[in-house]
Amino acid sequence: MKKTLMALTLPALLMAQAAWADVVIKVPNNFEILATEQVRIKKATKQVALPEGDQHILVRFDSPTNPHSTAQSLGFVSSKPMLVTFTANDGEEVILVAPRIDTPQEVKRYAKAPTFTLVDAEGQTVAHQTTRVEYEGSPMTADYNAILAKQIGSTASPAPVLSSTAVAGAGVAAVNAAKIDVSDLTPQQADALLRDLYKNADEKRRKDFMRWALGL
Repeated sequence: MKKTLMALTLPALLMAQAAWADVVIKVPNNFEILATEQVRIKKATKQVALPEGDQHILVRFDSPTNPHSTAQSLGFVSSKPMLVTFTANDGEEVILVAPRIDTPQEVKRYAKAPTFTLVDAEGQTVAHQTTRVEYEGSPMTADYNAILAKQIGSTASPAPVLSSTAVAGAGVAAVNAAKIDVSDLTPQQADALLRDLYKNADEKRRKDFMRWALGL
């Protein structure tokens, strides 16, 4: 029997809400996060909040051909997507750090073989693996969520569609309000939705829920 997301997630908040803390992934202005395993983002972003654990994300270098021009008349240069794999715990911030690139020649050369490091909020290196991803089709129409799933051999149900935000502290943004068959979600996907429901509720709704859940 199918259940609505509300029926499963709200009671669980009573036990889990105190322990929740997102893993926040950030990239610089000349990079984009295209897709993540845990959260199905709608469009490329500079920051996303994910549940803790093993992470698989797609990123790419995407820069104006002339990085110091405001007109951008020369267009943009993008790299192939890169699969980045690493592990992060609740409350951690993981930042992609790329080398300084100043000229159109450097942009074009770097886009062919981007290199970068991952560091935490303290500047300590985060161990990771990076794999260049080849795919067919146009970057404008590519389904990066599907490309990522193929790369990691995912057999789980697709992650719930969430609209990611680059605003600091916002975490994973609002959940699609449609009913979801929670039996199709992985624990990590359910966690992401649980956090979203609670974080995006106003104070009154949170209080009303707590009173209802406790039978008050």
